[in-house]
Amino acid sequence: MLSSRRIRTLVGLVSLLAPLTLLADEKTSEDPFKPFPEQLQPSLFNEVQDKALGGVLDDEETLYYYVLNHLQETSLQDQKQAAEFNLQNRRSELKTFREHPELKLPLFPDIFKNMKRWKGRLVTLTGRVRKLVHYPASEDNKFGIKTLYEAWMFTDDSQQNPVVVICTEVPPALKNGLPEGTDVIDHVTVTGYVFKMYLYSAQDTSRIAPLILAQRLEWTPPKTDETGGQLFVVILGTTFILLMAGVGFMLWRNNQRDKEFREKRLQTSQGEVSFDQLSSATTSAETTPQIKPPANETGSARDSKSDSSPPDSPRS
Repeated sequence: MLSSRRIRTLVGLVSLLAPLTLLADEKTSEDPFKPFPEQLQPSLFNEVQDKALGGVLDDEETLYYYVLNHLQETSLQDQKQAAEFNLQNRRSELKTFREHPELKLPLFPDIFKNMKRWKGRLVTLTGRVRKLVHYPASEDNKFGIKTLYEAWMFTDDSQQNPVVVICTEVPPALKNGLPEGTDVIDHVTVTGYVFKMYLYSAQDTSRIAPLILAQRLEWTPPKTDETGGQLFVVILGTTFILLMAGVGFMLWRNNQRDKEFREKRLQTSQGEVSFDQLSSATTSAETTPQIKPPANETGSARDSKSDSSPPDSPRS
């Protein structure tokens, strides 16, 4: 049997522990969704119904806005660290990715096929947004959230299946939706809680998509390198000028060659004509010599002339 001293000691301990138990119950009743240091307790999402008609049900709305408010009050960097921690834990559960760390885990298909494993956990997804709308938040939410942004995002491993993202912040350029004249934006990253498998109506039938609650959309469009663009223009212009100069030089050079060729032909032609003339003159002088009459034949010629005169008439 216990002594009276021990009994008094036990009673004293019970009396000391009782207020602490009541205090814990009071804290739990004041904030039933008290967050963990890194992320919300996944068990809070156990009552959320997947593939339910009507999207977010009335019974889920309190948790819905509580999560959105929690994301606003939590550092985005801490959320990303928790999401990376969750990803590495998942990889450790799968033999293929545990043994081959160089392989990338296709996160969307894993979430799509294993919603129970991912519900209530932070994830980070990157892809392109094809639809972005905004609308007023429910006036009944007690967290003062005014506007909700709904983005339909497609990742590299989701094929034609979207991820529906609900957040409370977007970059200034996206406040009114996608930029004018644009039907898709790339390089979008979101970190948030997997809330449920959302049922929506497509053109042909009803489809499902993971519903992610996030703090914000991060959009990092590729920057245009103006310096590089200007340098490209300069290089292109210089190349064109050099090309045209080269073509002009080739045309000038060909023209010079033609001119030189014509001059040489002309000189050659002139030289040939001169040689012909000289040759003709020399040949003529050689084949037709001048014949001078001998001096002693002059008189005979005269005699011949006198002998040829007509005879005298018969009268003499």
